[in-house]
Amino acid sequence: MNSNKANSSKNLPSGDPYVYVSYELDYQIGYVAVIDPLEDKVIKRIQVGYNPGPMCTNIAETRLYVLNTRSSSVTIIDTGTFNIIKTVRVGTVGSTNTDPVAIFASPYGNKVYVANAGDQNVTIIDTDTNTVITNLDIVPGKPGKPFAFASNENSDFVYVACRVADKKDFVVAISVEDDYHAFPYNQGIELTFDGIRNPLTVHPDEPTQVTLGPIGMATYFGNGSIGLPNTSSVLDNTVSGVYLDNKLLFCTTQEEKAILKRITDLTVDWKGNITFDKVADVPSYKGQDKIRVSRTQEYIGVTIQPTTLPTGGLQIYNVHGASSWLVPLSYVGDLAFFSDTKAYVGELNAIRPIDLATAKALPAIPIGFATDTRIKVKNIISGYSNQST
Repeated sequence: MNSNKANSSKNLPSGDPYVYVSYELDYQIGYVAVIDPLEDKVIKRIQVGYNPGPMCTNIAETRLYVLNTRSSSVTIIDTGTFNIIKTVRVGTVGSTNTDPVAIFASPYGNKVYVANAGDQNVTIIDTDTNTVITNLDIVPGKPGKPFAFASNENSDFVYVACRVADKKDFVVAISVEDDYHAFPYNQGIELTFDGIRNPLTVHPDEPTQVTLGPIGMATYFGNGSIGLPNTSSVLDNTVSGVYLDNKLLFCTTQEEKAILKRITDLTVDWKGNITFDKVADVPSYKGQDKIRVSRTQEYIGVTIQPTTLPTGGLQIYNVHGASSWLVPLSYVGDLAFFSDTKAYVGELNAIRPIDLATAKALPAIPIGFATDTRIKVKNIISGYSNQST
């Protein structure tokens, strides 16, 4: 099972999780709003740390982990009671420039990983004890700002994308069993990331990790070993992507392009030989940003930032029907799916539900109270993902 498709949750009668929205009030006070997607209303507001942003759940969806970027900490919340269990400090002790930017829960191993771009390390948290195991230097003596994670339950590693500059970006693998070593693996292949969107995804069955970018790369990981990485033209000019259980890989493309790439069963062996069944272009729009997949992987969603369009919007692609719609939106922020019925797109101080069956925008859900001012919506999630968002 690919971990994009989350395990069952006890939160709703359907077994689906609530929708969680991190937001900031008055440029400093952090909250998480809990949205009941059956009624599209806020049922709980939980105060967390300063400037909360990225979030994740564990694979059982019993814990929500909120990354407080300004206070360099993680708030751990029980999703059954919405009570705060603990707040854990991340980054190098005494650092004033930790700059945490991403958080990810491994699909097994009971660990949460935080990318500290300023400290250039990864904090690994033991989720059984809610304590820091280590702050792992990415590559000692080598500059690199970690910013994105990926893995799945068939992998022995958690993969980390790191930003440097001048085509010197790189990726490392952290063993789920060994918390004290990171292994670089692009071996001279020039990678370029934007440092914002996640370029990492993993084949659901085969030991293949795919790194996207202007030059894309595939690497074999099997039995705890790392094979030779290799590049393929079918991965060129990509940005971010999702790999589905049916072995379809969907990739967003560079800003000037108006297509999504759909690649069937792309794999690599330990010698670096890349194979795939077929590749196709799916019509899309310029300005592709976030890409997400719905809970049972019936829909792909891609947010479209306004470039040549009068407005941006959300592209909804039906995987089984191979059909697509664009829902125009005046403001396009983060994106999450609830089940296979709705998508939620962030606005400045609200989130916008999108009915997937009709491809219609529903009334916006205000996140704060009516008297609140200066609200800024950050991250939206609903359930477990095998990629940091």
